[in-house]
Amino acid sequence: MFGFFRNLFYGPERGDDYRFPWDRDEDLDRGREERLARRRRRFEEEDDSRERRGRDDIVTNESDERVNKKFHVRNVNLNIQKNTKEHHTDRFMCTKRERNQELVVRRGQSFIMTITFDRPYNNQENEIYFHFKTGKRPMTSKSTSIKLNMSEDPTSTGDVTQWFAKMVYKTDTSIDVEIKPPCNCIIGEWRFTIQTESKLKEENEPISLMYEHNEDVIVILNPWCKDDQVYMGKESLLDEYILNESGAIFVGNYYQRSIKPWNFGQFQDEILSICLHLIRKGFNNVIDPGMGDVVKLSRVISKMVNAQDDNGIVSGNWSGDYTGGTAPFKWVGSVAVLKEYEDNNGTPVKFGQCWVFSGITTTVCRAIGMPARSISNFSSAHDTDGTTTIDKVFVRDRNELVEKEMPDSIWNFHVWNEAWMTRIDLGKGYEGWQVIDATPQETSEGIYCCGPAPVIAIKHGEISKVNYDAPFIFAEVNADIVSWEMRGPPANDMIVIKAETKSVGRFISTKKPDGKPYNGNVSIWRDDDDYRLDVTSEYKFPEGSLGERLAVEKADKAAKLGRDVFKVSESKDISMTIANKDGFLVGNDFEVEVQLKNIKSERGRRTIEHLQVVVDSLKYTGQSRKNIVKKTFENIKLDFREEKTVTFTVKTDEYWDKMYELFGMEITAFAYVKETGNYYLKKDDFRLRRPDILVKAPRVVQVREPFELKLSFKNTLPVPLTNCSLLIEGNGIKNKKSEESDVPPQSQWSTSQMLEAETNGELQINVSFDCHELKDIVGLVVITSKD
Repeated sequence: MFGFFRNLFYGPERGDDYRFPWDRDEDLDRGREERLARRRRRFEEEDDSRERRGRDDIVTNESDERVNKKFHVRNVNLNIQKNTKEHHTDRFMCTKRERNQELVVRRGQSFIMTITFDRPYNNQENEIYFHFKTGKRPMTSKSTSIKLNMSEDPTSTGDVTQWFAKMVYKTDTSIDVEIKPPCNCIIGEWRFTIQTESKLKEENEPISLMYEHNEDVIVILNPWCKDDQVYMGKESLLDEYILNESGAIFVGNYYQRSIKPWNFGQFQDEILSICLHLIRKGFNNVIDPGMGDVVKLSRVISKMVNAQDDNGIVSGNWSGDYTGGTAPFKWVGSVAVLKEYEDNNGTPVKFGQCWVFSGITTTVCRAIGMPARSISNFSSAHDTDGTTTIDKVFVRDRNELVEKEMPDSIWNFHVWNEAWMTRIDLGKGYEGWQVIDATPQETSEGIYCCGPAPVIAIKHGEISKVNYDAPFIFAEVNADIVSWEMRGPPANDMIVIKAETKSVGRFISTKKPDGKPYNGNVSIWRDDDDYRLDVTSEYKFPEGSLGERLAVEKADKAAKLGRDVFKVSESKDISMTIANKDGFLVGNDFEVEVQLKNIKSERGRRTIEHLQVVVDSLKYTGQSRKNIVKKTFENIKLDFREEKTVTFTVKTDEYWDKMYELFGMEITAFAYVKETGNYYLKKDDFRLRRPDILVKAPRVVQVREPFELKLSFKNTLPVPLTNCSLLIEGNGIKNKKSEESDVPPQSQWSTSQMLEAETNGELQINVSFDCHELKDIVGLVVITSKD
């Protein structure tokens, strides 16, 4: 019946600084001309809309006599403090501003609004309907325009997949109404209207009253709700994977790990708004039902965090030249990156590498209610051709083997994300952690994105059964490295000289889920795992076990290789081990040690006629090789079971001018055995440690009272540090940037900064020092802030 009546809109006006989501999206669209064109179109559409509306439909306020003489809404209280506490959203800064507070709720869970009328509500005389809308052009067919009847049955619960409204309390002129968004609700900002009607109206009464509220309801995912795709049953895990704003991302190499302190900052002011904009942009600025589907949401996040083909948040750069932007190593949190993106009207931020993409992805996921964590894979394979193997090719040059440049590579480490969800699209057995990766490495369905792919499917090699990008992810953690010698001409035969089955996917790591800031060392070494959770066993069976080899065989068959993954291709004359040497600081000499042993099963001497040990500098991605030193040793005789060691020292002036930012190296040993004519090959990673920043602060501080942060480290280099800058970021403090003076060689640098805590609780403060000569100098401190 209401469709035949004109509507009279009334209610409080929105604040002067309020902007509809689509207006904010336009401001964050890249390109001034495009923004101006969209704005012109919007004005034209508004003009058309005003012309179509009759005079009786114009929005007015409640002073209008047509409103006052009828049963109508005087006020709506969204009970923000109570609702956000029950929805675990009270940490969002937007919910506790002094002005323009916002209600953030989780889908599949009720919230209470209190409605005050001009007179007592009587269901015999009056009817109430709720209209919830999202997007610029809401449509019932797309679940973006919803009309709700209000139930008064106290036992009613409604369908979990449908919006639901129920009166739960009544006073003289007020009622409390329970509103429940469905468990599959489109996430984002929802505006609402309350329609009131008199059942006793005159026969041709032309007006229906529509109270338009001036505050949106922001709906996000709900991992506390059993009906939501992101439901996570263990609440202690949600303290980490939803509610923890700070942590650490593991970097380095497999035997000398360190951390990048990170401020995820998902509850900081404006961050949720930026994250929701990013998702709308990923759906082409159209509110799409896919914005309620966690699989589609996670995939959109993985494509929109990078700027490779969608003008997302961050531009990747591995060149070493960061002119015109910020070096990736300088970032220690997502908030500074996201705020820069917003301040620059949606222009992608320069620059990021894998840990930056992962840290921001964790922020976006946690902000919208999707449990997420950053995952670091050491000795991570990058398979470019879909074979699920990493192929290395060598050619013989007299008694030496020379490695040819190949597209496949092994990264010292790579960081991606896991997001928690059920996989309705795949069926039972594939729920739980799913890999998503925002680093733009390879395209997926023509776009630079990756995942979601179930971790359990990766473990079992079921790469042909699941979406998305499972073969690429499987290779990252469990590819075999096959080394070939190219012989010829004329035949150009390819002979396998080594198949390494245990070198890829080591110490797969994430922060332990304790719900607290990271409070450990920056350089953590191999045996310091107080804060590190090893998840390698979730990605693969023990190396060399039957289960692991069967998974590799299954993946190889899916890649149509058909090789015998159980075959041992390497002859057994000698063994070579490159000793792990820990803790050498950049600017110091370091020692290389190769251990040799005759392991022949029968008695007999073995002569290593030619041993070549090569030290190359590499980017952490395993590319852009530069030779530092090459040492040759001749006629090393090994009797039965005898062991010998070859050592040499690499001087600072030999490596200094050949290093990349993270001071990573690869040591390669080639041995030629005289008696059998066999070649042996051994490779290992090595890196020099940068100095860490020592950060000192009071253990306890008062909110909004200044405190001093003291910083220091030693420049271990024989040259001065130039073009120096400092970045401080943490949860509950304002970011600080400053330019710093040059640091003389072999000298101590120190400074102090005054900060204020904006919130109470445990706060992790991250510090990054950047300069031309040294990258990735970081430190952190954890303090307690009290009101």
